Amino acid sequence: MLVSIEIRNFVLIDRLKIRFTRGFNVLTGETGAGKSIIISALEIITGEKGSTLAVGPAGDRLMVTGTFDMTDAPAAVLEKLAAWGIAIEHNEIHIRREITKDGKSRSFINLAGVRVAQLKELGDLMVDIHGQHEHQSLFNVKNHLDFYDAFIGAQEQRQTFAACFHELSTLIRRHREIVENKNALMRERSFLEFAVGEIEKAKLRPAEEQELRDEIGRLSNFERIDDGLTAAYDEVYGNESSLESRLGALVSSLEALGVYDARFTEASSIASDIAYRASDIREILSSIRSDVRFDPKRLEDLNQRLFLINSLKKKYSGTLADVIAYAKEASEKLAMLNFSEDDIKRLETEIAAKRTHASALARTLSDLRRVRRADFVSQISAEISDLGMTNAVFDIEMVREEDENGIIELDGQRYKATADGIDTIEFLIAPNKGSIPQPLRKIASGGEISRIMLAMKTVLSSGDSTGTMVFDEIDSGVGGRIAEVIGEKIASLSRKKQVLAITHLPQIAIYAAAHFMVSKADIGERTQSNIEHLDNDGRVREIARMLAGKEITETTIAHARELLARAASQA
Repeated sequence: MLVSIEIRNFVLIDRLKIRFTRGFNVLTGETGAGKSIIISALEIITGEKGSTLAVGPAGDRLMVTGTFDMTDAPAAVLEKLAAWGIAIEHNEIHIRREITKDGKSRSFINLAGVRVAQLKELGDLMVDIHGQHEHQSLFNVKNHLDFYDAFIGAQEQRQTFAACFHELSTLIRRHREIVENKNALMRERSFLEFAVGEIEKAKLRPAEEQELRDEIGRLSNFERIDDGLTAAYDEVYGNESSLESRLGALVSSLEALGVYDARFTEASSIASDIAYRASDIREILSSIRSDVRFDPKRLEDLNQRLFLINSLKKKYSGTLADVIAYAKEASEKLAMLNFSEDDIKRLETEIAAKRTHASALARTLSDLRRVRRADFVSQISAEISDLGMTNAVFDIEMVREEDENGIIELDGQRYKATADGIDTIEFLIAPNKGSIPQPLRKIASGGEISRIMLAMKTVLSSGDSTGTMVFDEIDSGVGGRIAEVIGEKIASLSRKKQVLAITHLPQIAIYAAAHFMVSKADIGERTQSNIEHLDNDGRVREIARMLAGKEITETTIAHARELLARAASQA
């Protein structure tokens, strides 16, 4: 549930925070006051594309923060947050998004930086926003099967089939790869065997090439290294004027002077440390001296080894690591050739058994969908009729697509399948008498779309886990008794879900549990939108304004009170 939304520097809104309630929240106000800006701000934090044009004049960026109560959050939402490592604090999450004038966007969930795509994933599960000309949720054909299966309670059967489908697909893919690769690899078998043998015989190590170059460099420059090492050793230790001798004499002199001034003792200590480090240098030089030996045979062997590595790199086109990787890949290909015909036949038998099981599960799921079709169509049709579309015809198109390469087989016929089954489903509507049912996505009337959306949401509300629903101007193209029916439907729907709706009709607004009035005013040289949570008297005045326009009379006030009282009695 959306607890609150805070908006800063967004179009006409300088700074605004709105706290919503459970149930039905309505936003009203005169045309152009900025009601839809509130919905646009909600879209921003649920992953919709933001625009730099929405950044207001009060700064270089806009910021929207939404707080959501997670007490009744769907399991899918909790799983996503857990997978992203985001903890829920005090049963709430805070989603924030910023967009700057230069097009940069930052998104956060509980202060953790996230991608906009993650906001979209989460937003689709938590908030269903339906604007007058938008096709979301139910109007996306990909979602029709999900909503229908939720209505008929087929999720468990669908999950069972999906698991079997993936197992069957894996077996078929493995069989295809083995057969195709076996034929191809047979033609290059001798080369693969030679390559593996040659590379394995070389016993290559990943870091060996650099080690060879280093040692060759030392042996090739033996005389220079030996001369320099001798000179360095003599400077440190080899004669009476060496570094160690001079430092020893210095330490002794400073220690003797220490009885006269403590600072000599301090200097002596430092000199002693330096002498100690000089001793370390001597040890290192001694170690190197014992290791450095000129061995012509060793140098020749190293050069031959480096020549072998370079020839293998050239032959197999790559680095030393590439050559080693090629040998491993070639070995795996050769191992595949050892997969016998009996093994292939056993795999084919396993595929046949898995196909039979998957096909049975697909038939059960598909039959269930067809059995419940009439019930679903009937309920949607009744809701649409209640909403004034008495001549509308609602239907579902269910299709099984035959495919000679399909992995599901029913009664000797192969069918195309996905993890969701063998059915594709699309909702159809014929809004007018005599018209042919068409896909919902092709309907042009905003008013019809809004009413169909409301009808479907009413029927599907028990199966749809989205916690917050938003209707932007759901009253488009309706009025009178139909508007009142829409209000009643939304009120009924809001007993199960939180609903936010923008409306111009008092017949809808009277059913709200919380009423917000949006207005705008000129402040200096700027126009700003504001929002007010109305108390009872404020609601009466706003409903009266919606009834009568600017001229509010005692009669319209009385009428507004009557409408609100009647709506309250039906709650």
